[in-house]
Amino acid sequence: MKWSLHQLYKYGKETFPFEAVYDFSEEIKRFDDIHNISPAVVVGSGIQIGEDRFKFDFHISVMMYLQDAVTLDSVEFPLELDVVEIFDKENEDDETRLIERNTIDLRGVVWERILLEKPIRVVKGETQ
Repeated sequence: MKWSLHQLYKYGKETFPFEAVYDFSEEIKRFDDIHNISPAVVVGSGIQIGEDRFKFDFHISVMMYLQDAVTLDSVEFPLELDVVEIFDKENEDDETRLIERNTIDLRGVVWERILLEKPIRVVKGETQ
């Protein structure tokens, strides 16, 4: 999902739901150990928590097919992630992302979260 600040201001202080499906098949081409990835399903809600500050709570569901470190076969690696992200137009720190060009786009955040959860090494029956 992608919103302009103008669109988000229309919700005021009311929570708004959203759903999105992201295809990261192009992004995985840069990773030899990711054989395939299902479309990532994202369901959540957002709310304005300050003048130019927004909070997004969402759940990511995706199946990755990773390379087995021993056999090189594909191993299913399901991911179910609950994420909270805060965006602010003025302040950026460890827990807040900066709103760039008056737009919030969750696609990059979702991909980043998936990569952060990808294990370094997978062996059938265990994850490392």
